[in-house]
Amino acid sequence: MLERSFTVDVLKVVAAQLIVWHHFSAYGPMADTMTLVWPQLMEWMYRYARLAVQVFLVIGGYLAAQSVMNKPISYPLIHIFRRYLRLAPIYILALALISLAVAVSRHTIHANWLPSEPTIWQFLAHAFLAHDLLGFEALSSGAWYIAIDFQLYAVLVLLCNLLQSDNHKRLSLGIALLCVMSMWQFNRVDELDIWAIYFFAAYGLGVLAAWAKRTTFETKVFWTTTLFAVGALWFEYRTRLTLALVTAIWLVIKPKGMVHWTPIKRVVHRLSNSAYVLFLTHFGVIVLFSDMWNKSHFYDPDTALALTAFAWLCSVGAGLFLHEKVEVPVHHWVSQKTKPFFLRLAR
Repeated sequence: MLERSFTVDVLKVVAAQLIVWHHFSAYGPMADTMTLVWPQLMEWMYRYARLAVQVFLVIGGYLAAQSVMNKPISYPLIHIFRRYLRLAPIYILALALISLAVAVSRHTIHANWLPSEPTIWQFLAHAFLAHDLLGFEALSSGAWYIAIDFQLYAVLVLLCNLLQSDNHKRLSLGIALLCVMSMWQFNRVDELDIWAIYFFAAYGLGVLAAWAKRTTFETKVFWTTTLFAVGALWFEYRTRLTLALVTAIWLVIKPKGMVHWTPIKRVVHRLSNSAYVLFLTHFGVIVLFSDMWNKSHFYDPDTALALTAFAWLCSVGAGLFLHEKVEVPVHHWVSQKTKPFFLRLAR
């Protein structure tokens, strides 16, 4: 388990940093300034670094599948509500902090990437992870992913409840069928990108990868699904699906063994744990540094690069701090307070 956790840690850290740099290349006057001197680099970060989201989707499915593996899901709504309580507190706090940063910076940043002043209904729609479904403008660059992750987990739990059996065959086949349907049809319809079914191609591969070593049958289900994925790529090539497929295969075939934890590996583990908070909060850092850039009247690309690198370090530091000092204590407190309630519901 240690080796598997470290493999996931590395993937999460690399993917998180790529997504952060994608957003640094997409938003703000510093990105515009750097594009004048390094257009190819900025274009690469904008077009390709965002594909790292596919790694997160596969890992999300992989970890979610492990959390429900060999557990009867008798009360799916309890599992779904617990997932919401796991995601929501730090997410709502991050939205509040970002909205504050936007309010402070509104007079100096005149660009269409800056969110509008939020209404109470818009904020509530975000808090309940339904802003895209209800047609509200996003308050942060990462808000859409949190809503999709929640939808995907809900679909997984409901399928586990409906298809669970002693030998797991029906469930594995059900996940594989939905995954293949997403690859071949739903993932090709851009209008569906606010629904879980659009992303289940990647998420389902992660789920099947987690279960592939449980039984010989589930190993065959995983590799059969990968063949369907290759066929879907032949029918209509998608880089995002290719990356998801490669990530899932690596999670299955990666070498076995135990990890000797070193200081560097412990740092990677901490960065992995804080990746969710980093994903939520770094947009606020972009807003504040863009405000500072405009007020300072800087124009030099080298200065823009240096400040962007410093803003990235601030984002990573803020993610670590908020994860360890806010997210973890709040999660423990919420878990303790809601445990009696969930126990009564499960009776």
